[in-house]
Amino acid sequence: MAREELTRLTGNGNGTCDKEARSIPRQAAEQFGVTEPSDTLGALAFRDVTGTLTDEDVLRVADVPESGEQARYASALSGYEMGVNRRYAHFLAEFTPGEESECHRRILRAVITGHVTKLGVWLDERHGPGTFTGLFRTQGYFEPVLTA
Repeated sequence: MAREELTRLTGNGNGTCDKEARSIPRQAAEQFGVTEPSDTLGALAFRDVTGTLTDEDVLRVADVPESGEQARYASALSGYEMGVNRRYAHFLAEFTPGEESECHRRILRAVITGHVTKLGVWLDERHGPGTFTGLFRTQGYFEPVLTA
């Protein structure tokens, strides 16, 4: 149950996992000197994969040539970026300013392992007792489970 509850503010874990997954191609591109394509859709796709989309990029959907599939891709990319990745980044910046990377690392570990105790202690040390419970555990967590 803890794993499911933990993911409530992390975009069902997608924001947490995407942040980590995007770091791999970003580091590879930097190491091997791979640069983004010059065309709009190519640049958006490159920035999406490497986690370097900007606020302006999310609005560039209108700049994508109107070929159905490409426009749908750009629109989906924009929606996902705003609904998952930006939301997770905003959560980290607002909740743990200056410690975003450390918080992300701890949340990622908790999402992957399902062990939330260390994350809970770390959050409680910074924001007071009950922080983890208040953030990640819904009211239903403490209610009895009814079975048919």
